Amino acid sequence: MTDVPFGVLLSGGLDSSLVASITSRYLATTKAAEQWGSKLHSFCVGLEGSPDLKAGKEVADYLGTVHHEFTFTVQ
Repeated sequence: MTDVPFGVLLSGGLDSSLVASITSRYLATTKAAEQWGSKLHSFCVGLEGSPDLKAGKEVADYLGTVHHEFTFTVQ
């Protein structure tokens, strides 16, 4: 139960992909979906062109999440 919108950190690895998949499927049946929408938000952070960003995007597309990417530089 939550009073605020929530999301998952999605690196595209096995662990985060499973958590995102289970959460995405479960979300549709909750009261939170009525308040915040039935689409899960996923987030991925990494250097531009990193494998995590690519893999996270692929998993997000497959699951149909609202995906947000944040890139940073070494500087």
